[in-house]
Amino acid sequence: MEEDEAASSVPVEQRRKVPPVVITDPHTGKQVEKTKTAAKKLLKRAQRQEKKEATKHERRAKERQRRKDRRRELREKRAKDPDAYAPVPKPRAVPFHARVVVDLGFDDLMTADEATSLAAQLGYLYGVNRTSSHPFEELVFTGAGRTSSASLGFAPPHGGAHAFPTAGTSDTSLFHDRVGAHMEDKNRGSWRRWSRVKLREYGGLEALWESSDAPCQKSDLVYLTADTDETIDTLEEGKTYIIGGIVDRNRYKHLCAKKAEALGIPTARLPIDIEHLGQQMNARKVLTVNQVFAILVGWTETRDWKDALQRGLPSRKFQSHDAEATADSANDEATEAPESPESPADAPDSATPPTLPE
Repeated sequence: MEEDEAASSVPVEQRRKVPPVVITDPHTGKQVEKTKTAAKKLLKRAQRQEKKEATKHERRAKERQRRKDRRRELREKRAKDPDAYAPVPKPRAVPFHARVVVDLGFDDLMTADEATSLAAQLGYLYGVNRTSSHPFEELVFTGAGRTSSASLGFAPPHGGAHAFPTAGTSDTSLFHDRVGAHMEDKNRGSWRRWSRVKLREYGGLEALWESSDAPCQKSDLVYLTADTDETIDTLEEGKTYIIGGIVDRNRYKHLCAKKAEALGIPTARLPIDIEHLGQQMNARKVLTVNQVFAILVGWTETRDWKDALQRGLPSRKFQSHDAEATADSANDEATEAPESPESPADAPDSATPPTLPE
């Protein structure tokens, strides 16, 4: 009883204060000071990653064997009933002569899991364009440039169990940031072979109009962001539309709008309103990279914003206020990878993405 009274006399702030511990960050190799809980989480995450790396070749071998088995089964089915598996002639795709750029210059603001999710979204984005009847003529992925997140007033949160990489520069290779490294390693560099895709390894977004092989003029650029009053009425051929490539659970407010302003690039938002949707959108208008792209491709195919928005927006965006209030807030942010090129809207989270298309 006396011990309880003595403990209760100690201020709450002192009772909860636990001295930090110094550990070696498995990502950087540097000595860092963290709370015991954060240190345990960091070490457990490193152990899981190490175990995953150790079984990487075994998992890939099993996946190759599964693909062989599926191909063998399909050959056997075709041999039994050739007519049922006769190829259906596919209509010839008619390209929409515009360009979509994914700005991957925010690597230092994302956790490892968020970067993995973004890498998955790039794969689905490519799949949507590849299977579209009116694909965009070119997709471009750019990395870090001269305009850093710090210069815009943004920095990753301090402390916690997550490690954030050092910010890149215009001399940093696209293949060396987290998203690029994931595409190069986990997906064996398959994105280098994707059709209608251009990887700009150096220079960042600025290389689009400043490099010797600049593909477009600055006046033809449009940065898509919800944080602007300008609304797109129609997509124009000859234009280049930029999507901010970041998964951040909406931590960094107005990030893309501020970057566009710093670079002098016009901004515009998709016409996500009751006029085009036919119903009220009760959730925030923050979308994933693949959802934005699905809407853009939907418009090139139908020339109708209502149809395009219904294709790209997940149905949970239209839940009632009561239902949405009980939903996990993480479900409303740009953190999930899409389901498939055919249905990118209602996709589950994907910290571990499936094999991307070759």
